[in-house]
Amino acid sequence: MTVKRIVKNGILLALMCAVGMFSIPFGENIKVTLQLFMILLIFYFRDHLLDKLIISGLYLLLGIFLPVYAGFQAGITPTFGFVLGFFLCAAPFHFVSKINKDKIWVQILACLTALLVVYASGTLFFMFYLNRPFLDAFMITIAPYFGIDCIKIFLVLFITREKRLVLLMNEE
Repeated sequence: MTVKRIVKNGILLALMCAVGMFSIPFGENIKVTLQLFMILLIFYFRDHLLDKLIISGLYLLLGIFLPVYAGFQAGITPTFGFVLGFFLCAAPFHFVSKINKDKIWVQILACLTALLVVYASGTLFFMFYLNRPFLDAFMITIAPYFGIDCIKIFLVLFITREKRLVLLMNEE
């Protein structure tokens, strides 16, 4: 791993930490964050699976000790499963996106695969952490956010289709 790659990974991790802390209240008990948006952008900007795993894994570990999660939280909270999902979705995203990077349907499939992994790990963790039935956990953790997350995916795809930006970030 070159110094240039390590520095880029560090910058992207710092950006993820900075953006991940903030949440925007959107209705009663619903807070919107840009964590999913940032992690998907990072996954598109880094070509190597190892880079994706390092950035998402370090974000996961940093958040256990430092308040870098949404709402300036740290530690294992009921929503910790979603951050765990960022790490777990790195490999599925990587392999799906490698099918054909130029096809928009492949990019959409990669993002939806990542979203499914994040939702599954987040909802299951929430369900067991708070001892809630699946339907309650689903209605709290997925239902209010699905439309917003689809908009985030659309924005990620729009940004990554700009070849100049992707080429600039992927220079090795």
